[in-house]
Amino acid sequence: MSETNVTIGVVENTIDITQGQNTVVVSQVENTINVSAPGPQGPAGPQGPSGSSFATYTHTQASAASTWTIVHNLGCRPSVTVVDSGGNVQIGEILYDSNNQVTVTFAAAFGGYAYLN
Repeated sequence: MSETNVTIGVVENTIDITQGQNTVVVSQVENTINVSAPGPQGPAGPQGPSGSSFATYTHTQASAASTWTIVHNLGCRPSVTVVDSGGNVQIGEILYDSNNQVTVTFAAAFGGYAYLN
């Protein structure tokens, strides 16, 4: 006959009794004693759909321009964040020319980076 290890832990009004991977919780709430134990694990659920790969593109605008034409080839209409060469986020008018190109127009010319995802 093999020995069975049982662990009993008491925290406030709760007693946890653990044997192997099974735990029984005994708790007292007002004048009621609750005893709960998990049941057996059920079968695995069906596999979910595979996710799409997360692609990004960084455009470098080396020369100052008020209109940036960005060919990204991401095959979608990505979100666009533009940062000037000083590290400041800039707001421009975004036109999605296609699922692979976007044009961003600003009030003034500057250089920097466009991050697309």
